[in-house]
Amino acid sequence: MHDLEAILLSVALMITVVSDIIRFPLLKQDRGSRFFVELLIGYSLYLGIASLVLLAQKQILFYPQWLVRLLWIVHFLSIPCLLAMWMHFNALNVITDEHLVNRLTLVHMIPLLILIIVAIADIPRQRFYPITEGFVDLTPNAGTYSFLILSFFFCLAMILPTLGHRNELPGSLLFISLLMPIVFIISLIMFAMRKTCMLFTMVNTFMLVLQYVVGQRDSIRTDALTGLPAYSLLHRKLMRIYNFRAQYTIVLLDIENFRYFNARHGTVLGDAMLVAFSEFLKTLVHVNEVFRFSDDQFCLCIPQQQSVSIDILAQKIRSRLEQPWLLGQEQVYIQVNMAMVNIPSNASSLDELFQAMKQLAFDVKSVHGRTMLVYTRQSSIEHQHTMNILSALRDSVRKPEQVCVHYQPIIEVATGKMVAAEALMRIRDVNLGFLQPSQFIPLAEHTNLIIPLTRILFSKVCRFEKLVEETTGYPLHISVNLSGKEFSSKSLAKALLEQMEAETVDPALISFEITESVVLHSYDAVAGMMDELSKQKIAFSLDDFGSGYSNLQALMKLPYTYVKFDKSVLEGAQSNPTMLRLLTVMLHELGKCIVAEGVETEEELALVRSMGIERVQGFYYSKPVSPDALMDLLRSKTWW
Repeated sequence: MHDLEAILLSVALMITVVSDIIRFPLLKQDRGSRFFVELLIGYSLYLGIASLVLLAQKQILFYPQWLVRLLWIVHFLSIPCLLAMWMHFNALNVITDEHLVNRLTLVHMIPLLILIIVAIADIPRQRFYPITEGFVDLTPNAGTYSFLILSFFFCLAMILPTLGHRNELPGSLLFISLLMPIVFIISLIMFAMRKTCMLFTMVNTFMLVLQYVVGQRDSIRTDALTGLPAYSLLHRKLMRIYNFRAQYTIVLLDIENFRYFNARHGTVLGDAMLVAFSEFLKTLVHVNEVFRFSDDQFCLCIPQQQSVSIDILAQKIRSRLEQPWLLGQEQVYIQVNMAMVNIPSNASSLDELFQAMKQLAFDVKSVHGRTMLVYTRQSSIEHQHTMNILSALRDSVRKPEQVCVHYQPIIEVATGKMVAAEALMRIRDVNLGFLQPSQFIPLAEHTNLIIPLTRILFSKVCRFEKLVEETTGYPLHISVNLSGKEFSSKSLAKALLEQMEAETVDPALISFEITESVVLHSYDAVAGMMDELSKQKIAFSLDDFGSGYSNLQALMKLPYTYVKFDKSVLEGAQSNPTMLRLLTVMLHELGKCIVAEGVETEEELALVRSMGIERVQGFYYSKPVSPDALMDLLRSKTWW
């Protein structure tokens, strides 16, 4: 390859890099990105000067004598100048202290400035840089040796900081930072031996392309489906943001239940939905500010000084989600949950930000289209507490002794006697102490840990049932709560029956409580399981009745025996008992037995009695008690 061919190839590669930068702009606030552009401009000037010199050498163009001398001097001085720029760029990549980089660069620039001044002043006399006849190359003299020595010095100045920070650099960056001075040294040796800049030109081109592809290019890690930058690119961009201490807002967008979307519409339509949603996000922000975070999650990385506010952005997203998405011949809808964190105000380091994003990715699943979830340092503390509870739940699955069962008596209104008890789960953790259901049940349901925990609880209930019968001679009817998650397990009914059979417990002594909301959201699954267990004489209670919107289909068709009025129904009846009276009459007509929950005062008990409600449960009679305490009540015979 000749010098002209090397220059033409280099120009073509630089045009390609510039075109890609126009498509995926570099991070404006990052000094490394800005200086990469300056390096690109400096090298382009070098190529222009080298082309003019080469054309004169080939006698294709003719210049005045003074201009030829000037071009040759500038051409050779551009070599140490370029190496000085490479040295500064390398220091920006490997040294985190920006002020130290500036001081080192200033010190290294002093001999270069002296060389430039001497060389330019020497142009008329040509003593420092005498050029051979025909302007072929520089003669070996003080000027030639000085610029070569200075060039080698700049290469050495790249190696030392890299070696000093080698333990802090990623593998790819360490490799490039060591490769760069080595190939430049080889090109300088070849220049001194063969009197040609071809290898130096090609090495510059190669290193620029390599640095762009590995360290700068925003299009190198795009998602194959949506064309958006992927998570690895987001990671690199965030590193550069923190290095510059810029202020950004990170918005996480989660498509709710997207796996069910795929199951209903198919993966082809699901992929089309992801592409359509990503195209919509591109219309809201710059193309290099939106990322595909994971399969069904996207991320916006927005400068806080940007004119559009996050509230306006969120409103635009909600407005679009209210409209259908036309995919082929089908109109579909999706729900997107949103969460945000401001950096560095709420996450002062990259590690803290990644922890926040993991938390948001977990918490955003429970937003369900409500207002945007905002991460704060207080939410970080709460999240850590949630993670501690989650750890306690997992430990309890492995250590069943941590799962405790308390029982709350259910009293017959007419006689004041205990006729049943509700089994309530508690967790006793070594570090967190005694956990109440409100602290861990929602988390257990969210993580599906409720299924193994309920199996443990039910096993203990069965053993306690046998103990009561053996100790008192009387069987005790016990009710156990089941969550919606448990109805997604097709083997639940079989497992429960096997447990009762193993403990030789009469199924007629067990009832399961199902909340009204579970019935409404999982009607088919609930109905199927209730039918199967009802055949074994297991009774069911419809729990928290009246807390939501009752479903007449559930009331009429499901095989439940008991209905438990939510405490809110009783509270509302204090001022207007009409609704309570109508519900009681209707349920009695359906042949249901009613239990009023949350009875705490004499007045509430009198109201329940006046309505003809058969059973009550609440603090007026007893709070939930331990198995031993309940056994003491049973042994006393006063509650039988």
